[in-house]
Amino acid sequence: MTNTQKGPVKKAAGFYVGIIAAVLCIASAVVYGMKFSSITYKEKIYDSNVCLLLGITAAVAIIMLLINKIAAYAPVVLCAGSGIACLMFVRLMIWPISDTIYGIEPFQHMNELYTCAALLVLSFVFSEISLYMKKTKVKAA
Repeated sequence: MTNTQKGPVKKAAGFYVGIIAAVLCIASAVVYGMKFSSITYKEKIYDSNVCLLLGITAAVAIIMLLINKIAAYAPVVLCAGSGIACLMFVRLMIWPISDTIYGIEPFQHMNELYTCAALLVLSFVFSEISLYMKKTKVKAA
């Protein structure tokens, strides 16, 4: 995982994919916090812990990506944080979705739900992709 050769270190494609995943985590937190904090429904559909988890995950991952010695472990943090946040989101949204499917009480904010779900899934997918890519490479001297 680490470069053992001597020479200047350059950022590889995995670094940039990891940054994209972190930015998607931040975007997910912002969209979820802005859209769902004001929506009222018979069940609880907003949990500030989702926003907090995504924000902390993104910040820690970006810091880890900037430190060459631990950059290889940043996607692990991103995968765990975005995956757990995605599961928390699904747990909160299961009742509005099932009420809509069965015609009990239609959830009026499906577009917001789709947008937030897409951002969460994209952040998880990009963090998984970054997991298998090199973060740094050594320049030829």
